[in-house]
Amino acid sequence: MGFIVKLLKLKIVKIFLSIILISFIASLFFFKDWYIVQYHKCIGFYYVHKGDSAYKNAKYQQAIDYYKLALKNYPGHSRASCNLGNIYVSFENYHEAVEAYENALKYSPNFMVCRMDLGIVLAEKMADYDKAIQEYGRIVSAHPFTLHIPFLFDSKKSTSTNKGLAYYNMGLAYRGKAVFMGDNSTSSRKYLKKAKESYENAKKYLKNDYDNTYNLALINHLLGNYNEAGKEYCRAINIKPYSYEAHYNFAFLLRAMKKNEEALTELEKTTLLLNYYGDGKRNRYIYGIINEVKRRILNEGNYNKLKLREPITSIKGADIVYEKGKVTVSKQKNFKMNELLKCTYQKEFEQDND
Repeated sequence: MGFIVKLLKLKIVKIFLSIILISFIASLFFFKDWYIVQYHKCIGFYYVHKGDSAYKNAKYQQAIDYYKLALKNYPGHSRASCNLGNIYVSFENYHEAVEAYENALKYSPNFMVCRMDLGIVLAEKMADYDKAIQEYGRIVSAHPFTLHIPFLFDSKKSTSTNKGLAYYNMGLAYRGKAVFMGDNSTSSRKYLKKAKESYENAKKYLKNDYDNTYNLALINHLLGNYNEAGKEYCRAINIKPYSYEAHYNFAFLLRAMKKNEEALTELEKTTLLLNYYGDGKRNRYIYGIINEVKRRILNEGNYNKLKLREPITSIKGADIVYEKGKVTVSKQKNFKMNELLKCTYQKEFEQDND
């Protein structure tokens, strides 16, 4: 009896395997195209792997060749297309880069990092500001699926950051359009206002981002919103005290507002930083502006204030060291330098706004 049961089990297994084999052969006949696609996908994934390896090892021409072979077999591999675009950018082949990015987005419209790269190339390398703004607009209006796993993964945070960066880059594109339209034109002012709006939207997502804060200050400065510009310059300086551009532009804003003593202080901070970075040529120009601001203070009848005033740049000899080919302040002075460079006028601008 046991032998018969074993025999029946064996026959059932053989019948089952035969059915599977027949079904597979039949599927090859009826779904031939599907199998061909899967075959090419496998070949595509193999070349993507080879391309990724070459990309990581900075063998860019090899990576291009492998990615092209991968996309020939599997056109829908968006990451391969996007990586290909990145390599073309490094070769300054921007037209090919745009084509590669657009191919990636055709198959994966929610590939936001790739869309950001496309927008940046369009705006900064090809001056196609309108198309770049459209791409940034798609990022900020997108509602991709987000997943938050405490301590492990948070795509919600990265999505929020991407929106902030998209708004920031949109602001840069609008500013580019404004420059293209020419100074003091109605269209230029319109695009400057749009840039300001973009930076303000970015601020909601990028809370303490220096670049966005600095550019918001600069746009307000250009629009003549001096109090708003002053407040944002102060914020930018306090985020990144060692950035001489913010001190420099803030000084010119203060000079335009006839706050000459404060302008002098910021210009001195600028010269201190330019000395730190070894930029003597630019520093000579700043010293010329300092002399002009000092003359203004004298003309206001504040000779005694100017005479008794101790310049920001007066650092004791013991605090100066020669390091890496340039004169700089000692490491022990770094903390005091941070405090020295920070902006102390922010409340004043906030009160003026009220």
